[in-house]
Amino acid sequence: MHIRSILYFLLITQFLCAQQSKIDFGKNKDGELWRITNDGVMGGLSEGDYELSDDYVHFSGTISLENNGGFSSFRSRYKKRDLSAYKKIIIRYRSKKYAMGFTLEMDRRWFVPYYKVDLPTTDWKWVKKEIAFSDFVRYNIGRKRDGKPTLEELKNILRIGFISNEKKAGPFKIEIDFIKFE
Repeated sequence: MHIRSILYFLLITQFLCAQQSKIDFGKNKDGELWRITNDGVMGGLSEGDYELSDDYVHFSGTISLENNGGFSSFRSRYKKRDLSAYKKIIIRYRSKKYAMGFTLEMDRRWFVPYYKVDLPTTDWKWVKKEIAFSDFVRYNIGRKRDGKPTLEELKNILRIGFISNEKKAGPFKIEIDFIKFE
């Protein structure tokens, strides 16, 4: 009886860990708890929204540079995420006319440094982009800084997400199938 309980616990733990290594926006609807943050939090007028489908999440909107605007983002809720056991991220997506960024945040405060990597446009063709953690660039208040994610920082990721990556006015759209940590 005791061994059966231990095996059951190990099986459940393994299942839960496996679930956390992939965020599936289509099949699992993992984006239901994600949120949009637009530049309106700082007075801007950009708009963004998302819609979950059976196969992906569709994130789109319009970037406005009016009133010091310039961004829209689709981000996970705050939840500690230890990514230190992984070497890379794989994102399956397609986008059109507007480059996006993928972010790793370690703090709730907007002015604390975070990491970002570019996701170039794909001319609306599905691609799988593999991104090593060493490819991420440190940013602080929208400006590049020196530094790459440390192992300690990867142990303490609080939020991940997508953000418009070009400071230009106009429409954007991206569809994301999944994010996988390997």
